[in-house]
Amino acid sequence: MTFFALLTKELRLRLRRERTIWIIIVYIFLMSLLGWFFISRSGSYNNGYGNGISQVGKQLYYLLSVVQLFLILFITPAFTATSINGEKERQTFDLLLCSRLSSFSLISGKLVAGLVNAFLLIAASIPLFSLVFFFGGVAPYQVLLGLLIYIVTAIMVGTFGLLCSTFLARPAVSTALTYLAIIIWIITPVVVSYILAIAQRYQGQQNSQGLFYAWNPVAALISTYPDGTGITVVIGSKTLAVWLTYLLISVVATVVFFVVSIAVVRPNSPIRFSRQQNRPPTAIPTKTSIIA
Repeated sequence: MTFFALLTKELRLRLRRERTIWIIIVYIFLMSLLGWFFISRSGSYNNGYGNGISQVGKQLYYLLSVVQLFLILFITPAFTATSINGEKERQTFDLLLCSRLSSFSLISGKLVAGLVNAFLLIAASIPLFSLVFFFGGVAPYQVLLGLLIYIVTAIMVGTFGLLCSTFLARPAVSTALTYLAIIIWIITPVVVSYILAIAQRYQGQQNSQGLFYAWNPVAALISTYPDGTGITVVIGSKTLAVWLTYLLISVVATVVFFVVSIAVVRPNSPIRFSRQQNRPPTAIPTKTSIIA
């Protein structure tokens, strides 16, 4: 079996399921329903032109973009967090090991097949985001930056879910651990920054907690908005936008997760072999013990 054979098999199995079609339908329906409710409740802005209509376009984009980001964060792991240990649970993983697949082809094939569903969700929502341009207030390059954040986030979260699938034996445990890590990843910078801001306020210092949001997807998305919060990351004498630092750190994290997954996917990998060496040697039965 080659990489393309594995990818073709995975795509056929995933895209033929009714669950995939229903996920896309429900996803677009919820996004459209949110947009329709928001536009219907914002009818007071339609009394005038110019700034009123553009403000509706901005708020509609803010709502849809944040909702889509959280949906990507919590839907993508469902496609990759059970890729490897799911094969072990179905007792088909040994067949993949006996084929001509390398560790790189095995991990990359599972990752690409899992990310296709997430990319389908992103692509299906593009026509919905195009409605924002009818109202104005949001530039096309800002929408493209948000789209880039979605793609990088989906790849990184999917790679981390695949890493958990290679380490843990049970699919339910790997899925739960992936979701728990995502929640901690999002909440921790906010909590730490809030605590330090209170401490600095009592000490009379200036609040400069932008560094804690350097790897936060919500802060990175907000930094691409027309009315962004202005949070920046200061590295030495350079000031970088949060979305740029987020993309750089996410690419590095994705490479690390991918390399570690390749290293531990096979039973005879160096990491697993070093673990087996630390175990006490088992007693080998001798001829006298067998006769006795």
